[in-house]
Amino acid sequence: MTPVLNLSPRRKRLVLWVALAVLAGVVLWLARAVLLPYILGLVLAYLLLPVVNWLDGHMPRKLRTWGAARPLSIVVTYLVLISIVVGIFAFFVPLVIDQAEHLRGNWPQLSGEVQDLWQDSLGWYTKNIPDEWEQTIETNLRDLADDVVSAVQRGIVATVQTVAGTVGFVIGLIVIPFWLFYILHDESQLKTGVANAVPEQARADATCAVRLIDDILSAYIRGQLLLVLFVGGMATIAMFIIGVPFALVLGLIAGLFEILPYIGPILGAIPAILVALVSDPISALWVAVAFFAIQQVENLILVPRIAGESVQLHPAVVMVVLVMGNELGGFLGMIIAVPITAIIRDIFKYAYLRLLDDPVEPEEAMSRVRSGQDIRLSV
Repeated sequence: MTPVLNLSPRRKRLVLWVALAVLAGVVLWLARAVLLPYILGLVLAYLLLPVVNWLDGHMPRKLRTWGAARPLSIVVTYLVLISIVVGIFAFFVPLVIDQAEHLRGNWPQLSGEVQDLWQDSLGWYTKNIPDEWEQTIETNLRDLADDVVSAVQRGIVATVQTVAGTVGFVIGLIVIPFWLFYILHDESQLKTGVANAVPEQARADATCAVRLIDDILSAYIRGQLLLVLFVGGMATIAMFIIGVPFALVLGLIAGLFEILPYIGPILGAIPAILVALVSDPISALWVAVAFFAIQQVENLILVPRIAGESVQLHPAVVMVVLVMGNELGGFLGMIIAVPITAIIRDIFKYAYLRLLDDPVEPEEAMSRVRSGQDIRLSV
């Protein structure tokens, strides 16, 4: 008989679950090009679920008795979301498009002035930097620029291929509103169904693992959205006050780059500083000060309160993770790299506590991981 047939029934079930997990992982990886709409749907679900739950809890008792409270809550949430989107497109988007058109029309002049500033800086550099340093500095800067350009190109290509590579992506976009409705409507049933699909002896561990993942994703998604809105709004207001041209476009760019932790704020500030620099060097200094102040408020006040304690990674680790995410999945890979890393960290801690010689109970293990308690690892 083969070794597999000699296994106990329990080990056979374990082999079956491992095989199923590997198969699911392979299928998800092969179908990743069409999964982006559903990922966006899950993001929307995390953002809309608190609103739906609140409305559901405040619906009249008769509607709840008739089973209409939840669907009506979702419909109301949809209508509010559509109203917000329509309002943005009606008032904000035209202003952004207008400023973007002006920016494009003035781009030759702006790029020429930036080039003049570069030539002036280069002249100062040639006069003041010793010859023995010059070649080393230029070589390192050239290598760095090549690496950055190459990474950006790979990220853009990978993202475009992932987003627009198949007809399934378009179909997914059409299906999202209906798929999201069922996710919001049957959230508790879905959780129960997933829990019941897991063997009873592993059900408590699966439930705790799902709750840990939910903690991280909810904190990260909602936190990043609020930070994007805060940074984009404050940067726009600051540049309006300072008098920087194209404040709306530059504020939008700064907000979008906020999606990338640590390096995003720096990348988002560069266009604003360059535009201010060519119009008024003093304005560029004030823009830099404004972005620095916004970043300090974000790091000292907002990040601890908004993001919570779920996503706690050292900046050095985050930078490495972002590079790896860009290499594996382009810009989308960079966006999801941080929460995926945090999920792996917490699941590892939980599994380690459960596999000790004297195992910690599931709820206690989850509580320790949630609290960020240090775990002494040993073989």
